[in-house]
Amino acid sequence: MSNFLLLSQESNFRSKILDKNQKNQLLDSFTVYPNTLNVFCGQQELDKNSYLFDYDKNTISFFTDCEDSLKVTYRVLPLNLSKRYQHRDTTILFDEKKGDREKFLIRNNETYEDIFGSSGIKKSGSISRGISFGNNQDLSVNSSLNLELSGNITSDLKVLASVTDDNLPIQPEGNTNKIQEFDQVFIQVYNDNLKLIAGDFWIYKPKGYFMNYKKRAQGLSLDYQWLNVNNKQWKTQLSGAFSKGKFQRQIIQGVEGNQGPYRLNGAENEPYIIILSGTERVFIDGMLLERGQEYDYMIDYNTAELIFTVKRLINKDSRIVVEFQYSDQNYARSLLQSSTQYTGKRFSYWLNAYSEQDAKNQSIQQDLTIEQKKLMSEIGDSLHLALSNSIVKIGYNEVENLYKLVDTLGIDSVLVFSVNQDSALYRATFSYVGKNKGNYILANSNAYGKIYQWLAPINGVPQGEYEPARKIISPKKKQMVSSGFSYQINPIWKIESEFAYTKNDQNTFSRKDSKDDEGYSNRSVIYSNKPYSKIDSTFRWEFKTKTEIEILNKYFSPIEQYRSVEFDRDWNTRNKNYQGDQISSAISFENKHYKNGKIGVSLAQYSIGKDYDGYKTSLYGDWNKNGFFSNWLASYLSSNNIEKNQFQRHKVSVAQNIKKIKLAYKDDFEKNTFRLDTLLKTTSYLFYDYEFSLSNADSSKINYKTFYRERIDQRSDSHRLKKAAKAKSTGIELMFNLIKGQKLNLLIHYRELKINDQSLISQTPENTLLGRIDFDQNFFKNSISLNTFYEVGSGLELKREFQYIKVADGQGVYTWNDYNYDGNKDLNEFEIAQYVDQASYIRVFTPSNEYVKTYFNEFNQGVFFKPERIWRNKNSLLKYLSYLSNQSRIRINRKVSDFLPDEVFNPFVNRVRDTTLISSSTSVRNTFYVNRTGSVFTSDWTYQNNLSKSLLASGFDSRIHEYHENNLRLTLFKKFSIENQIQTGRKVSEADYTTGRNYAIKYSWIKPMLSYQPNTVLRISVHYKYSDKKNISGEHGIINEYGFQGKFNQAEKGSFQGNFSFIKIAYNATDNSALGFEILEALKVGENYTWTASYQRSVSKSLQISIQYNGRKSQSSKIIHSGGMEVRAFF
Repeated sequence: MSNFLLLSQESNFRSKILDKNQKNQLLDSFTVYPNTLNVFCGQQELDKNSYLFDYDKNTISFFTDCEDSLKVTYRVLPLNLSKRYQHRDTTILFDEKKGDREKFLIRNNETYEDIFGSSGIKKSGSISRGISFGNNQDLSVNSSLNLELSGNITSDLKVLASVTDDNLPIQPEGNTNKIQEFDQVFIQVYNDNLKLIAGDFWIYKPKGYFMNYKKRAQGLSLDYQWLNVNNKQWKTQLSGAFSKGKFQRQIIQGVEGNQGPYRLNGAENEPYIIILSGTERVFIDGMLLERGQEYDYMIDYNTAELIFTVKRLINKDSRIVVEFQYSDQNYARSLLQSSTQYTGKRFSYWLNAYSEQDAKNQSIQQDLTIEQKKLMSEIGDSLHLALSNSIVKIGYNEVENLYKLVDTLGIDSVLVFSVNQDSALYRATFSYVGKNKGNYILANSNAYGKIYQWLAPINGVPQGEYEPARKIISPKKKQMVSSGFSYQINPIWKIESEFAYTKNDQNTFSRKDSKDDEGYSNRSVIYSNKPYSKIDSTFRWEFKTKTEIEILNKYFSPIEQYRSVEFDRDWNTRNKNYQGDQISSAISFENKHYKNGKIGVSLAQYSIGKDYDGYKTSLYGDWNKNGFFSNWLASYLSSNNIEKNQFQRHKVSVAQNIKKIKLAYKDDFEKNTFRLDTLLKTTSYLFYDYEFSLSNADSSKINYKTFYRERIDQRSDSHRLKKAAKAKSTGIELMFNLIKGQKLNLLIHYRELKINDQSLISQTPENTLLGRIDFDQNFFKNSISLNTFYEVGSGLELKREFQYIKVADGQGVYTWNDYNYDGNKDLNEFEIAQYVDQASYIRVFTPSNEYVKTYFNEFNQGVFFKPERIWRNKNSLLKYLSYLSNQSRIRINRKVSDFLPDEVFNPFVNRVRDTTLISSSTSVRNTFYVNRTGSVFTSDWTYQNNLSKSLLASGFDSRIHEYHENNLRLTLFKKFSIENQIQTGRKVSEADYTTGRNYAIKYSWIKPMLSYQPNTVLRISVHYKYSDKKNISGEHGIINEYGFQGKFNQAEKGSFQGNFSFIKIAYNATDNSALGFEILEALKVGENYTWTASYQRSVSKSLQISIQYNGRKSQSSKIIHSGGMEVRAFF
């Protein structure tokens, strides 16, 4: 027992470097804690499907290769759960052969209904089928399936499955480091050598150099590995599937003081895309970032927006590169992939094939006519000509915006918005073509989207920005085959070579321009590694050389970028559009110490046809010894083409530990000149960026860092480089965890940008401040908990648009009320449905292209007081005080347009009508409890204030709901209880994009209730509710409600609930308005009746049936009936 306690006190965190060539590896002698295992290939974390960990044996095996170092991190329990532990040998007490032990076993006589008939498989989930009906709605059918399986099929074969029929059109949130992938549906059968997946899966980069991808697919995938008689390993992978995404690589230049959002676009320049979760890789200045609010960036996969956290201050010099995949539904896209790898003692070989193609006759989002297909067959690869008239006659349809065709000023086929059933027969998709290049403008918006209006040309010049035309996306095909080998000649020399072939057809409708579809490439490398300076049987040094040559045909088109993320910038070829075959060669020499570091030099050449020829010399290294750390990289590039270029750069970082302090210095220098004869081109530049920092040398309970940084920029005036700008940055980072139950994280970054010459740089001076405080503290044995989060910064706010979409009755959120009786579904005529039969619409937000510069602050505060944890056992007055408790929570998120200190830094300024306030979301809630867990008497008082203001493309929308509420419950004679609720507050609505939604209501209501509960089976309640609501402009409503509720619950007979209410309403204004809908709670003036009934019963342990019925009747309307029935089976 003492050993167990000793192990419990030790750190249970483990980090190991694994042998990437070994098939199965034992991780630890202790049991690995579930869900803590993470595997990294270099800096990239591997997906769970790329390896298999056996928790019983503590062994891990891999299905994909890793060219970099293979690292695992995990936590362990302080014992091995698969090992047998015993205090005494049971054979001393029992004779197992005679069955003595069986006499003492307690058995459960109940039998479990196993749907799958296999006790070795663990199952969870359910399947349901249901219908909804009513006399005010159409019949609708709903179903759901959620099933998870895991376990052994046979002694050597396991299964893992996640099956659902939910077709969710959204991606998970991208604000955490780990993503919950709720859209993964698959069945996986596997063992140590085999993995077969049907459903959703990932495929990763195979062994080799040219072929690179990380894809999400849906179909079938097989991985198999085996050893032959000579212990030579074979691995193979085959996949056939539908590709779920399309690859895109986007380069973004940072904006001074703008943390985001930065909009990501598709490969066809599509403005509105959905990013596939987990496929993105984000780089700044060539360095890979980590996702998560506590790390570097957050991403909204559904709107394709990227936001950087305060840990990454974005400025004009930030070089942002984002690689991602996005959902592309223009055509059904299939994917075929295979890879085979042979690994022997000295020789290895690989063969990879990849094919991804659009099914040109299975278009999804675009219905192509015969004329459009003919157009595509004639234009070849000239895809800019793929424009087609989008006007289509479809007939009248009330759930979308339609137009009529008229003749105006001698011009026929002019579209005019219409709701007339006789003329609104045409659908049109409008495309933005540029200012004064189109004949239509965006005139208005309604519930179904945007409405466009035609403008007459003036002197032959179009006056609009849009045209009823759409770009036809061509079906594409991309294929690649690569094959290579590696041969270890002797312990010193090794050779490696790979060939690749690609085919990239940009338009499979056409055979024209096919001469540039096919390309090829080759890369060959010779390595040498010579250890020397042997001391005590250990080589202290090793001398390495690497000689390589790479040849790319001008039409070679890889699947994804396989070179370093800033390769084109390193060679000054970015955005140059050089044409021709590419040849690159390099030789490097490196001297590496076994413990302290390395020193190296490389010579490289790179050419692109006759357009570009560059030569680069580089020095690099790192050295760490006795508390001194350093690394450096310096290079000189000289290239000749039309212009002469010289590119000098270096990066240096040094640090020295002095006891518990680390002093550090780093700098980044670049001088890049482009000369045309004697002219120094304006693209030439120089910058020098350096930083001094002071931090703690060890990882103690207090971690801190403070720094000072400067950057000097020079630009060309056509003759020489002159000082253009200077930026100064200071900052402090603090992590404090000295006291148990306390955590403090502090981060402050400040940057000041000065412009020395406005003629050299198109940038205005700007000061940027980013800050974050995260503080948690528990006091007095956790009776008081304090949580604080505060953050300030700057960025952009997107103007959003929304529209309402009709769904099956009862499955929506909103209802439509035709307040002006014109038949048009205006934005101000939709309300949140109060009853199920009314819920026929959902609201969908769509991003626009308009952004507003903002300064933001976010404040979250939680205070929890639970005195019972320290005073409950006291005998004095403190025991009575322990019956009191309090919970407070404040959440504030504000964005303003002007830099006013009181507005920017103070989160408590809540002036909704302030014109500088762009958006706000505030929630303040405090609840004070008296005898919170009491069975006889309990009471609480709550104050809540919800405030929101949203920026829409058409204006602002703001809401306020503030109230005080008191709840009291008293139990009399054990069977009777009295409850009383009182609430008083106000509701304010303001919108400047529409009329009829502006009101300020003060209200109060009281609701006493008497309940009778003689046992756990029956409960009966009666209540009365009085409500008084008055708008600021005089509209006044009084509501009297009398109600009865009953509940019967018996284990074998099921559960029945029912209630009936009589509601009488007096109101002095029209009820057909947004104000009337709010005051009357979706009912009518006069007498109203509502009733509900529901029945639920478990037919068996795995089958449940439920029935619901709702009804209501108003004095001036018919009876509304609605109901539903559902059957659910549990696994």
